[in-house]
Amino acid sequence: MKKSLLKCILVLMFSLSTAFASTWPKNVTDILGNTMTLKEPPRRILLASGFNFVSLTFVHEDPASLLVGWGSDLKKFDAATYDLYRQAFPKLEKLATIGSGNGNELSKELIFSLNPDLVIFDAWQAPSTEQLAGMLRKSGMNVAYIDFYQSPFKHTIPSIRLLGQLLDREEKAEKLATFYQSHLDTLTSRLSTPNLPQPKVLLHAYPGMWACCWSSGSGGLGEYISLFKGVNIGAAKFPTANGGQLNLEYIIQQNPDIYIATGHSGVSKTEALPIGTGIDAKLAQAQLNKVISAPGLSTLKAVKEGHVYGFWNYFSSSPFNIVGMEVMAKWLQPELYKDINPQLTMDEMNKTFLPVPLKGTYWITLQK
Repeated sequence: MKKSLLKCILVLMFSLSTAFASTWPKNVTDILGNTMTLKEPPRRILLASGFNFVSLTFVHEDPASLLVGWGSDLKKFDAATYDLYRQAFPKLEKLATIGSGNGNELSKELIFSLNPDLVIFDAWQAPSTEQLAGMLRKSGMNVAYIDFYQSPFKHTIPSIRLLGQLLDREEKAEKLATFYQSHLDTLTSRLSTPNLPQPKVLLHAYPGMWACCWSSGSGGLGEYISLFKGVNIGAAKFPTANGGQLNLEYIIQQNPDIYIATGHSGVSKTEALPIGTGIDAKLAQAQLNKVISAPGLSTLKAVKEGHVYGFWNYFSSSPFNIVGMEVMAKWLQPELYKDINPQLTMDEMNKTFLPVPLKGTYWITLQK
């Protein structure tokens, strides 16, 4: 090998190894525009929503080692995913819990007693944690907000990169951001196709848990519907990510073309839609059949024509939301996305980025 070529290769290797080298102190801006200066890598992190632990595993091989406390919502609402992580990271079992995630329920006294050097909130917690965040900053603690739920298209990649900065894993975060952007570009590049169908969609959150029917709003999962040219029948009534309750008469009058029910592993196995980590597909199928047999729902066009689906609600809480987007793209525009394989995407993300792969049934098409 010529010396000049060898020199070029060595320079390139050095450049790649240093491109993402962390320098401290580090100036960081979170997804809400808050700025902070981190003097050194955080080693005592408080995770205000336990669900965001999934996101941390995408960029750090052992995020539990950095935590001094977390919200109890993952353990409370998605026990199967929690158990999967607990087996891999035994520290989680004894980790201090500060409340269920809602800002009004977080224990301020416990938070301060844990003396974190960084507190990570989810953006949906912002309205109820503004005062607490101010108190933490005045005490010298850093506070950062991330978001994979409320504005997924705007905030997912910035949140990935932010976590890379915060956890001192910028190179891995950038690889994830590149992977994510590539898959998102594949989806969005086809949407200029003329005369795409615009099906009416009911995204029914947690059927069997609440009175019929809690619908997605215009934000959050509702953004998936509108991106793929669906008409979300709850969007106009609920211009938020959280959505709200539609009455059955309105749903019947709208007569949606597509019905999507959401659930997770922690819901009733006999009354709701169990779906997600550790859930058997046969159980999910049986319960989805039961859900759409309810009075009113069984008469919908979507049900009669067989456009009935089940969807893991927590696609919305991590970079796995790109898999949820691919799934929904195929349901709303099947001809446009017939070559897209969400399972392949999830398998690749599990293999490439995660120290603990998620396994279960995360979406289904109703089989009669």
